[in-house]
Amino acid sequence: GKLRSPQFGFLGEHWQKIYGDGCGKLEHSSLKVIGKQANFRSVPIIVDCLNRMRPELPQFVVDPSAQGSVQIFHTNNWTGVRQTGQHWGGDLPDRVAGTALEGLIERLTRDGWEFSPKKTKMLMLTHRVLATKQGYSSLPNVFAFNQSFTNKEHPHIAFFADVLEPACEAYLARKYGEMFLALGSNVPAIRCQADKAKWSVAMERLVELRNNGTVGDVLDYLKQVGRPRLPEAVERRERELEQYDRGDGQEVPQGLTELEKLRIVSYREIIALSRYLSGHSPFETKHGVKGAEFENVLVIVGRGWNQYNFNEMLELAGDVIHVPANKKAMFERNRNLFYVACSRPKKRLALLFTQKLSNAAIQTVNNWFGSDAIEALEL
Repeated sequence: GKLRSPQFGFLGEHWQKIYGDGCGKLEHSSLKVIGKQANFRSVPIIVDCLNRMRPELPQFVVDPSAQGSVQIFHTNNWTGVRQTGQHWGGDLPDRVAGTALEGLIERLTRDGWEFSPKKTKMLMLTHRVLATKQGYSSLPNVFAFNQSFTNKEHPHIAFFADVLEPACEAYLARKYGEMFLALGSNVPAIRCQADKAKWSVAMERLVELRNNGTVGDVLDYLKQVGRPRLPEAVERRERELEQYDRGDGQEVPQGLTELEKLRIVSYREIIALSRYLSGHSPFETKHGVKGAEFENVLVIVGRGWNQYNFNEMLELAGDVIHVPANKKAMFERNRNLFYVACSRPKKRLALLFTQKLSNAAIQTVNNWFGSDAIEALEL
């Protein structure tokens, strides 16, 4: 740059860009890149794999003698019928994927892994396995897009997770101040002892419906008693569903179809989802990957996220120079998330592919992790 001109520093790493926002890689003739050359987190065997993924920016370890392990497991030998569809094609059925995960956890435990939240994190790069494991297996079938419930984009899910469930948990813990704090201003005023009694009756019945009823049962009860009131966005959706005229032969709008499906789901699945979203879980998705580190990391790689296909990413990575222009954004999004997930552990890394891998994808895995680290699971 020019003498005495202002200088700007940009801290970041474009391979760490795993969300839709952010600028990614910066390129300019006046830009001087200062690469990160030291890895203060992971043991050599993991860093070696990261360097093979990204040879243009090699990292050096702090302790060359530190011990650890890398293990890669795929499910290509399973001969049953796999899932189909745009977002699920090639993945194991839910039950089989769950069995594979349970068996692998038992095996890794025998090998010395400690599956406690302080020691080990399971990163789910597939949401259906996560949903089944966490207790809300119906929700991926309700919504067209996972973000509706994982990001709380649907107003009903946002109300349940951010308002109703925190209030119910506080009530059960007899922390009534916290209960009303969670409910915010969306509650009838308490003016006398009779109002307190009404709240007590309402909450006891609500707790009962949470455990034994459906989402629709809970919603209908809240509409009836108004303790607490439903948010306007939720009430509006409910009215639209009630008033929709099915007599004209037109297809029911997707939003109303999703709401119909949601209303018949057991509310216990909402409780499970809310507890997962609040962080009370040994599992994580891509939203909990970045910036975190753990002694051991088990990454479950499969289908189910709308914008991710890791088999295709691995195929393209075999000839990265010739990635088609119309697939470059997809490739980088998948590659970055995969790289970030693999860079989280300090000591032990294991990957479980529930998605069937092509020969080209297996070759990339072999190039990155070494043939000795790869094993076909027998299911």
